[in-house]
Amino acid sequence: MPSEHQTGETTQRHASVSLSTLLLSFAENFSNERVRVRDITESLGQRSFGFILLIFALPNSLPIIGIPGVSTITGLPMLFVAVQMALGQKKVYLPRWIADSSLPTVSFQALIRKVIPWLQRIEKLMKPRITFLTQSNAERWLGAFCVLLAFLLALPIPLGNLLPALGILFIALGLIESDGVCVLVGIGIGIAAWFFLSGLVWIAVQTVVAMLDKLV
Repeated sequence: MPSEHQTGETTQRHASVSLSTLLLSFAENFSNERVRVRDITESLGQRSFGFILLIFALPNSLPIIGIPGVSTITGLPMLFVAVQMALGQKKVYLPRWIADSSLPTVSFQALIRKVIPWLQRIEKLMKPRITFLTQSNAERWLGAFCVLLAFLLALPIPLGNLLPALGILFIALGLIESDGVCVLVGIGIGIAAWFFLSGLVWIAVQTVVAMLDKLV
């Protein structure tokens, strides 16, 4: 007899089923040659905001993957999703060019397998707490914050994608697991990302000014 967690319940999280288990099950049971963004959103239903932010943040959160240009490719869809979240939308709407974007199923499965051990370690520390930070009103503010981080992520700044992606990742995990502490960690990382990238911009500006002074 199939488990209840695998029958028509993909739009709801069960406390007894971990996020890593859901992701691994989705990846390994997907039979088509390519995984579209549309496939993920339709299967996850009302959990789409947290899950979609998580899926797009994952490739940027793991330096071991190192896919050139991936921050710009994934940053724009995250920006689109975060704006809807900030506006209080109940369900993710994606334009066709985003919804139909895809990658080979084998690549998606390989990504999930790399993520799972790391994700399982985080899950051991997660539990429902400070839940007001994960409720609907708070989600809108978190969505606005993720808009700022997704904007940073979409910029082609060397070494600039890791911290914004980690900030979004922890916020998404907090929303999925109703863990306000995880959300706070994401906010802290996001603020650090702004300071770090502002520092990089300041150094770049100062370097250009110094070079111009020497030329003059």
